[in-house]
Amino acid sequence: MGHHLFRRPKHRRYRDMGGYYEGDDHSGYRERRALPVLNIPTSVIVAGLVIWSALSLGAWWLVDPVLSWISGAAGPLADTGAGLAKWFGLGEEATALRDAANIEGLLGWAGGSIHFLVRTVVLLVWVAGLIALIAIPAVLRRGQRRQ
Repeated sequence: MGHHLFRRPKHRRYRDMGGYYEGDDHSGYRERRALPVLNIPTSVIVAGLVIWSALSLGAWWLVDPVLSWISGAAGPLADTGAGLAKWFGLGEEATALRDAANIEGLLGWAGGSIHFLVRTVVLLVWVAGLIALIAIPAVLRRGQRRQ
């Protein structure tokens, strides 16, 4: 078990020394040298968590204004599209399609669901970021120990 971690080097120095490094116990295993331990100060982690939480809170607060802006702009944009279609000679068809689609009513109906989904996504991304920020130091330390 674990023998794959201690492969014998193939370079010349190893062969010239009879197969063992200085300090070996002649069992084929070398002493493992201690690697420098990566220490990320707790204050840096806490600062990262505070910044990440502030960004997420800003996104949380922007959900309402952005969705309100989109729903408020939908009617005028549909009217602009109908006016543009009228300029190309498709005015009646575009107006009928705009009235049948009922863009304002559709956005009003779907607004609650979209609001819930967007806020849920913001919350899930925030939690994933918190977990990642907390786990990064442990992952980096473990990665350095394996080298």
